[in-house]
Amino acid sequence: MAEKTTSTGETSGAASPTARENGTRRKSGTIGTSITIHGDVTGEEDLIVDGVIEGTVNLKDNNLVVSENGKVTANVNARVIRVDGEVKGELRGSEQVSISPSGKVSGDIRAPRVVLEDGCQFKGSVDMDSDKVSASGERTRTPRLRPGGARPIRPGRDPADVLRG
Repeated sequence: MAEKTTSTGETSGAASPTARENGTRRKSGTIGTSITIHGDVTGEEDLIVDGVIEGTVNLKDNNLVVSENGKVTANVNARVIRVDGEVKGELRGSEQVSISPSGKVSGDIRAPRVVLEDGCQFKGSVDMDSDKVSASGERTRTPRLRPGGARPIRPGRDPADVLRG
């Protein structure tokens, strides 16, 4: 269902993922299907991309949604990033990066929470940044990679032979 914007800036129809947060409306901008931007995109509001962006996108404390029609060839930095269309470039989400079944991402993802929904296409690496967890003191020690107990016996060896030997 398409949303309509009234002269007062309010949207009607189904709310987009960026339209509501904690029960209050958030301001969001839209790059329409016929718009192509070559360069840097920055802003202090949420952004929905239906068109094309080539360059960089920096929405540090805001959300970015790349709709099914949207194509972004850029390094992206935002609070929450949702990809329903195509993205080529590094995605850095300070809270979360999510790729829907229709989403296609070619590039590295860095975020504390990453959601790759069944059916999405993804080529790159994922770094689930835990800097915020370490800073809060919840994770003060690095976990041990090997158990402290006895080593397992290699296949083909009888435990009795090891003890006798």
